[in-house]
Amino acid sequence: MGVEHNFMALELSSVLLTQLRTGQAGNWAVSRLSDKSTLWQGVAYWPRPDVAFEDKSTKATLALEFKPPNQTKREYITGLGQMITYLADFEFAGLVVPEKSDDGFSIAKYLKDVIASDLKDLPVVLFSYDKSVSNLSVLHKLKPRVVPLAAAPAGTRPRAFWAYWRELSNFDLYEILRIIDLSDTPSFDVSFGQFWKEFASKGKARTWEGALRKKKKLNAPSQTAERLNVFLAMRHAGLLGPDGRLTSEGLELLRVGKVYGPDSVAFMNLLTRLILIEGRHLDLIFWVEERTRVIKSIDKQSSNEYVSALDKELVARGVIPPQKTDAKKAHFIRDEPKLWNKLGLLKRDGSTQYFHNGYGFVFDWRKIISVIDTR
Repeated sequence: MGVEHNFMALELSSVLLTQLRTGQAGNWAVSRLSDKSTLWQGVAYWPRPDVAFEDKSTKATLALEFKPPNQTKREYITGLGQMITYLADFEFAGLVVPEKSDDGFSIAKYLKDVIASDLKDLPVVLFSYDKSVSNLSVLHKLKPRVVPLAAAPAGTRPRAFWAYWRELSNFDLYEILRIIDLSDTPSFDVSFGQFWKEFASKGKARTWEGALRKKKKLNAPSQTAERLNVFLAMRHAGLLGPDGRLTSEGLELLRVGKVYGPDSVAFMNLLTRLILIEGRHLDLIFWVEERTRVIKSIDKQSSNEYVSALDKELVARGVIPPQKTDAKKAHFIRDEPKLWNKLGLLKRDGSTQYFHNGYGFVFDWRKIISVIDTR
């Protein structure tokens, strides 16, 4: 459903998160979702709700399925089933639908009646909207969960909701995809070890620009760290399944790489699309752009000042957690802009600089939309 769906989901998460964090969610929430709520920062392969919250103080979680306007009745009824499946992994679940389907049927009222008749004891919430998700109606309020949930779904990097990506280039990614696909026994560790032995340690690994680079010897601490980084990047971008095999998205990216090459426009566009949608960098970009608008001009005079102010804004909104006192890096949002720059998603100020003095990061929305709409 592309950019419109993600933008409306961002607006929805902003509205509901603000209500929770300011104590104004009493007409639909329960006490276990308090002002300590933040965006859920696990990154699961499945389920993947459109919006999810977590209360750090109570460990309560809420997963929401969002349906945009002008869809068929079938699409909204499917959302009801999606909402119920979230209860296997989240304490609470919810559905957000427009008042009417594309044929004018009062779908929100229909779903309200279904829940009231057959699902009234489930810990679910139903919202409806007319033209904008900023003006929600509560059709069914949350109830406390009767059957306790053992645990929330574990994210492989529980400090961010978007795909973790560190230094993995398009060229190296292609070689790793190829090695995994040729493996008789799917094992990421074994496949990565083969990549390290045949490419990285022999100076055959490559940067995004295609320059050769040599890694340290096999089993060095840096190799262990990079193996984890690559695993997280591929899992969070939807390329690698929990069984160690390539997903359909991973196989498609490999196919495109074989036909056109890992430095081709086709490969780069598909990789970018996966990172934006499956890896949820599009959601993060929406948040960054929204928060950038409220940062004072005086805090946009240097890249360091801007990113520090951006971190504070995102923490205040419950989008990212506060930096730990012993954090090795000065900023939470640090490597993401580097990746966006490599993918061509940031407009540059000059030949290399992608921070714009007085503005911050400036996204190339023509590029983003064209990549997302390319199937």
